[in-house]
Amino acid sequence: MYEAIEYLRKDYIVERLCAVLGVSKSGYYAYRNRPKSPPSKEEIEKVEKVRKEFFKQKGTFGSKRIAKELKANGTIINHKKVAKIMAESNLRAVVRRKKSTKVTKEQSAGYVYENGLNRQFDALLPNQKWVTDKTEISIDNQKFYISSLMDLYNREVIGFEVSTSPNTDLIRETIQNARKKRKLKSLENVLIHSDQGSVYRSFEYHKLMKQLKFTPSMSRKANCWDNAVIESFFSQLKTEFPHFYPNTTAGTIERNLRKYIRYNKKRIQKKLGYVSPSKFYSQFKKAV
Repeated sequence: MYEAIEYLRKDYIVERLCAVLGVSKSGYYAYRNRPKSPPSKEEIEKVEKVRKEFFKQKGTFGSKRIAKELKANGTIINHKKVAKIMAESNLRAVVRRKKSTKVTKEQSAGYVYENGLNRQFDALLPNQKWVTDKTEISIDNQKFYISSLMDLYNREVIGFEVSTSPNTDLIRETIQNARKKRKLKSLENVLIHSDQGSVYRSFEYHKLMKQLKFTPSMSRKANCWDNAVIESFFSQLKTEFPHFYPNTTAGTIERNLRKYIRYNKKRIQKKLGYVSPSKFYSQFKKAV
C-alpha cells in the first residue's frame, strides 16, 4: 500500500491517500525513511532453494510442503517465509479448478488476466516483476505513443519504444528489447503487469505471452492504482520532458525521449538507498 502512496503523492494529498488505503500517516513516513538494500547472500540462497524445490516438484507443492521438504534436506525456513518468496517469485502451486463452459463478458472482449501483482511493488530479485504501460504525447499536432517497461527490483526502465501507432507491434518491441537488455532467452517466471488496454487483451499479446513464456497480470478495470509505479513514471515524464527539451519537434521527439530515459537510469532514488537504478543493479550483479 505504501508503494502506491509513494508514487501517487505527486498528484494527491498524502493524508487522503492514507485514508483511502486504510493506513496511518506515521506508518507511511516510517516506510519512506527505510532505504532499500540489496538482498544478502543468505537471502539469495534461500530464494534459489525454494525455486529449485518448486520446479523439482513440478509446481505441485505449496509453501508448507516446500518448507518441510527443505527442512528434511537441512535447510530450516519458516513456511511463511517460503510463501513470501513464492509470491515475490510469481510461483503458484497447481490447483485443480472446476470446469466451466461459461464465457464471461470480459473474456468475450479479449483475454483478461488475474491481478498477480496485487500492488506488491517490491521485488526481491531482478526479472521477477515487470510493469508496463503506454501513453501518448502530442508534438506539432501529431500524436506519438510511448510504451515503457520497468523492472520493479531497481525501478529501471528496461524497455522503451515510440511509435505513431498504439498497436501490438509497439508492445512486442518493448518486451523483446527488455528481454534482450537483460540477456534472457525466455521470460519464464517473469510476471509482466499491465492495465486492461485493448492491446494487452488482444490475441497477438496472448500469443507473445505463450511464445516468451511470461506470466501476464492485469490491473482491475479502471483502477490506475494497481499499476501505480509505471503510472507515476509517465506522470513524471509528461511533467519534466517539456522542461528538459522545450524545443522538441516531431523529428526529434524519439531521440530526446531516449535521452530522458538514459538520464532517469542515472538519477539517484531514495528508495534504492540514494543510488541510481543502474548502480543498484550493478551492485546486485557483483554480489552474485
